[in-house]
Amino acid sequence: MPAERRSFALAAAIAVVATALSTVPASADDAGPVGIGVARTADNRGTFTVTAWTDAPGAAVTSVSAQVRAGDTGVAEVPALTRTGSTWGLPADAALKLVEDGGTMPHLGAYSIDVSATDDQGHTTTRSAAGTLDFTLRPALIDTAGDNKLEFTRLPTFDRRSLGATDRLVGIEPGSGDQVPIEGRTVEVTRSYDGGAPRPDDTFTAVTDAEGRFTTEDLDMANWASFTAGFTAADDQVHGDARAFGRPSISPSKASVTATADRSRVLPGQTVTVTGTVSTGSGADTAALADIPVRISLRTYGNDRPALTVTTDASGHFSAVLHPPAGVGVDGWSAVPADMYLSATAASGSLVVPDESVLRKVTASLAANGQVKMTGRLAHAYNDDASDGESVRLEYSADGRTGWQSLATGKSDYYGNFTLSAWGYIDGYYRVHHLGSDRLADSTSTPVRLSRVDTRVSSIKASATKVTKGATVTFTGTLQEYVSRTWRPYKGQHVELFFQKKGSTKWTYVASGTTSSTGKATLKGKPTADGKWLIQYFGDSRHFDSGGTAVYVDVR
Repeated sequence: MPAERRSFALAAAIAVVATALSTVPASADDAGPVGIGVARTADNRGTFTVTAWTDAPGAAVTSVSAQVRAGDTGVAEVPALTRTGSTWGLPADAALKLVEDGGTMPHLGAYSIDVSATDDQGHTTTRSAAGTLDFTLRPALIDTAGDNKLEFTRLPTFDRRSLGATDRLVGIEPGSGDQVPIEGRTVEVTRSYDGGAPRPDDTFTAVTDAEGRFTTEDLDMANWASFTAGFTAADDQVHGDARAFGRPSISPSKASVTATADRSRVLPGQTVTVTGTVSTGSGADTAALADIPVRISLRTYGNDRPALTVTTDASGHFSAVLHPPAGVGVDGWSAVPADMYLSATAASGSLVVPDESVLRKVTASLAANGQVKMTGRLAHAYNDDASDGESVRLEYSADGRTGWQSLATGKSDYYGNFTLSAWGYIDGYYRVHHLGSDRLADSTSTPVRLSRVDTRVSSIKASATKVTKGATVTFTGTLQEYVSRTWRPYKGQHVELFFQKKGSTKWTYVASGTTSSTGKATLKGKPTADGKWLIQYFGDSRHFDSGGTAVYVDVR
């Protein structure tokens, strides 16, 4: 980096060198084929560039020269500019400098540039005042390390949440690149809090001293903020903008937070209350921290999800009521001071929040043999995802409101489907009940009433109970249905005669018939072995299978 030199005040006091290097050249004929563009100051303000061309057929520009002048007085002759691509310019190693730097420029300021160009066919053009050389200081803001960064006077703390912004304003001299302090100038500093645009009261000013340094008053930093220093000038000594950006660090104090929750399992619609204390120090030196914001978060799939912020009271205590949403994977909570000037490990706890469940496509049937069957699908209420291995139960109630009793239990499969069956009742209500788990909350299906008409075959008799093998025996009985709380004959129904051999569990079909107008059934069989005989009615869509007492026949 160029060495720092005398102050800008000294540089500005340099006397103007009045000696002219040459007189101002006159402009050539504008009708000539050689053209000259606008001369422009380069980044190094001791140099400039210009375009030149010729319209003469087959010709090319071979040389470009320039003269720099103050008014009518020439201060620098440039006999030959160097060509780079389509432009001609003064090389950096030949940059114009102030007299005290070994150059010919008498002082800082704006100078006119006259340019002459010649092509290889002898055509020449001179353009007077082709451009202006901005031979002024280029401002820059630098820190003590020489970088373009804004510095700060201190690290803000819990007890002192403010800082001053400081830096140095220097001017980069044209040509030499030397840095000189710029004294007595006003620098503007803007504070921008995170998440918000700067406000009118976020702008502050400070004036540079003899070393170019400025320091603002102590500025509040209530939240994370960035600071930008800015300087702008457009005079005959300094011209340009300078910016420096800084984001300060802080020095937080250590704190402790303890907290507990009033429950670890929250069903849909329930709340959980988290209470705790924020303090600093330890042992006998422990002190409660009042008016501290505490952020209570819900943990979902390992990530914190901010829920709400509360403030500690005079004793450092806080309390928050959370409404954990179902269906988003909540598995815990945490509490931590939301003050950036406090460093603390969050207090946390586990939390089970089962998703709401729903029983879909539930079907129920009551078979003629008295078997109740219910099928359906258990799913998450919000996204309809299936959940396997969940317990479901088939329940019965006589009135559909009270006295629910379990008839059968089962588990949902991979797709959430289930099938439950049990022996039912003549009349009543049935439902599926999902027994809540950590994954899914309790749920029940809409009760369904199922009923059939009860039937029986009463007074089953055999014409003989002790017979010889192969003898014909007549079996009679009366088929009845239970209607209006009375057993009534059930005529015209198909009935069948079955035999169960002594010592066997198998019933064998023997014969069939139809009941008479009085419900009487008469069927014949030929016993070949000892055993039971039974007349059976198999129900229809409205009736149960019949019950009855078998008659025993002894074969001799």
